[in-house]
Amino acid sequence: MMYGYWFDWRRRSARRAARQREQERRRAEERRTWVDAVVAAATALGLLLALLIGLLLSGSKIDASARGGDAAIRRLSSDTVALIPADFTDLSALERQVDSSCSARFDWPVSNAQVSRPFDRPVTPWAPGHRGIDLAVDPGETISAPDAGTISFMGRVGGKDVVSIRHRGGVTSTFEPATTDLHTGSIVGRGDIIGIVEGDSDHCELQCLHWGLKRGADDYLNPEPYAANRKIVLKE
Repeated sequence: MMYGYWFDWRRRSARRAARQREQERRRAEERRTWVDAVVAAATALGLLLALLIGLLLSGSKIDASARGGDAAIRRLSSDTVALIPADFTDLSALERQVDSSCSARFDWPVSNAQVSRPFDRPVTPWAPGHRGIDLAVDPGETISAPDAGTISFMGRVGGKDVVSIRHRGGVTSTFEPATTDLHTGSIVGRGDIIGIVEGDSDHCELQCLHWGLKRGADDYLNPEPYAANRKIVLKE
């Protein structure tokens, strides 16, 4: 009898302990759930505030940029002459804007340069024309670099003695008949002597120096406007 009573008491005690542990587990889970919800809400609020602040700052910068752009446009429209850095992005357009009062893009490659045959742009890359200008020279006259660059070719091509200089902007000066002691890859400065009028040409011989100016593979340009003093203006 006593044994059965003791056994029941032990079983009830075990059940009470189990129920107590289950209640504590549930309360712990509820606390964790509440804490996770608070952390998630705080994180979302922080992200929202950061986004709003970023939008406000971006809007302020855009407004300031717009005001500055409007002011720059008003200043530009009120100026009589607008200047931009000179480059070869559109040399054909700049050819029409020559002004003897301003500096030249290139120096003449020979002293006392006189054009004996002008530039005649071909209609197509394979059409006839004169892809450069001829300058009257004496045999053995020195040739100077019109602008800084790198010797990109020296030697014979098609029975002609040729020297070429690669300038910035993808533009190349080519001279014939010309020979040089420099090697391909040699760096030259503006006005440096790069060779002499000597060798074979298909039309100049030794009475003239052919100066060709080419952008890219087959876009031939007229060197004369760039060697004359000219104004540097905005490209439309």
